[in-house]
Amino acid sequence: MTLETAVEDGAVSVSVDDTVLARYDAEPAGSKPGFDTLALPPGVDTKPGENLVVSSPHDHPWHFGLFFCQKLVDGVNCWESEPSAAAGKPHGYAEAGEYDVRTEGNGGGASAVIEQDATWRTDDGEDLLGDTRTVRINEPGGAPDGDDGGDDGYLLTWEQEVTALGQRRHLSSETLHGHYSGLSLRFARSLREGRALLPDGAEPGETSPPRAAGGPAARWCDYSGPLDGRPGAAAVGDPWSAGIAMFDHPDNGDEPVNWFIMDEPFGFLAANPTWGTVETLDEGEPRSWTWGMWVHSGTPDERRIESVYESFVDSV
Repeated sequence: MTLETAVEDGAVSVSVDDTVLARYDAEPAGSKPGFDTLALPPGVDTKPGENLVVSSPHDHPWHFGLFFCQKLVDGVNCWESEPSAAAGKPHGYAEAGEYDVRTEGNGGGASAVIEQDATWRTDDGEDLLGDTRTVRINEPGGAPDGDDGGDDGYLLTWEQEVTALGQRRHLSSETLHGHYSGLSLRFARSLREGRALLPDGAEPGETSPPRAAGGPAARWCDYSGPLDGRPGAAAVGDPWSAGIAMFDHPDNGDEPVNWFIMDEPFGFLAANPTWGTVETLDEGEPRSWTWGMWVHSGTPDERRIESVYESFVDSV
């Protein structure tokens, strides 16, 4: 496989053998940079090139595929920026800054690296948080120990740091509508009513509506669901399936992260470090996290996901 990167109109595409794996919108027209494409790699038995996320859907245009957002900063809503702006309400947003793209080799294969700075600020111009992220997309089969999913998937790592600007800042997420915040995934429409799997037999709890989501804490969470387009699927009752597992690195905190999980009316998954709490940062104080995503075909079992999780931990 040959991994290649290209930049066009502020979007960074990462491809393998002419199949786009991922596309990152570094100069977004919306309120936040993020990935509008996370696709299955060539060689899978399902649908190579099938995009598993949706960005700016008509029902929630402030969802940007795979994206980071601290929902509330000093009570300022940085999440629903688009509807708040349309209604003339105060809100926050991410001003995307400079970015760098490069390709690196390692012991198991190549990876594309995207680094970008951003500034979270209010609509009236007050700087809230500095934002630095480094995202690495590994070539399928290219994890350092050779186990990042092989032909059925690939590993993406996201290193995120926020820094309080101007004064002490308070990070939180609790509203009447639920605890969504942090690193977030909005899945493609065919993946609704998917399976949420947590390690050690943990239960995902309520997954709809958003205010009922239970926020289980775990080192990883996999969301897998059905794909459209398999000939004869109705007759055999066995559609194609695919999904994305999200990983919480053990260095992120003493306890595993809480997961916001939805499967109705659409699939959504977020690693939320401020679930049920308020995190205070003094001026100039940083807070950092490292997360992983395994984009895969099929519906893997716990043993398979745990193996890839361990590979992710060893690779960072």
